[in-house]
Amino acid sequence: MNSHLNLAEKVSYYDKKRVAKQFGRAAQSYVVHDRLQRQVAAVLMDSLIYRPGSLLDVGCGPAHHAEELHHYTEHYLGIDLAPAMLEQAQLQEIAGHWLLADMEQLPFASASITSIFSNLAMQWGNDLTGLLQEWSRVLKPGGQLLASTILPGSMWPLGQCFQAIDGEPHHNQWPSYEMIREALAELNSELTVTEQTFVLSYDNLLQMLRELKGIGANYTVRHASGLYPRERFARLEKTMENYRTSSGKLELHWNIGLISGFKTLE
Repeated sequence: MNSHLNLAEKVSYYDKKRVAKQFGRAAQSYVVHDRLQRQVAAVLMDSLIYRPGSLLDVGCGPAHHAEELHHYTEHYLGIDLAPAMLEQAQLQEIAGHWLLADMEQLPFASASITSIFSNLAMQWGNDLTGLLQEWSRVLKPGGQLLASTILPGSMWPLGQCFQAIDGEPHHNQWPSYEMIREALAELNSELTVTEQTFVLSYDNLLQMLRELKGIGANYTVRHASGLYPRERFARLEKTMENYRTSSGKLELHWNIGLISGFKTLE
């Protein structure tokens, strides 16, 4: 059985209209709460090199890093699934183009893009192998790809605390490191994936939940039964206190897959 079928068995299907709506609600608050996105983007950009041609920012959101990415290309292109995110992106004072598009069905000709940059977007895809093949299709031979995605084990210990109080982890299932490695092996490329843990600290649970909502990360495949009722919130808050650190903080751990490399020259 190939990795595509394995992924379909293990990862739930996303309703792209719901995903776009959820992130659209977070469009104006996103840059206030995107600490994780900024930290991961900084790591990716350490490997980015200038190349003439076009750089495609996949899942650009409000394009808070577009100005920096603009220095690594002649032409910046940003795509996103949420119209409200693109409205915010177009407020950036750079020469660029933004398009409403699905990252799994790119509206570009084959071998037309010099560099692809995608920060914490690919976990919202429904077909990991197909998504990477589509990105490889539009990338020029020798083109660079840098991407990040969420891996299993993320949102610890919040997910475990939710599981303890109502039997639901309240987060999505994400492709594993091995799934990504196998999908990359199917491409005509020199791409590798590594894993890195990022830890964010909070004073209290409410601050943590507000940040997740502020970046649209409170979307789950299953339909939510409503925002946190008072009793459930109190139970969750009490359970989370078991994980408060010696410095007095609550932490949220993210396991991030970092993909980097180049499409093989033909």
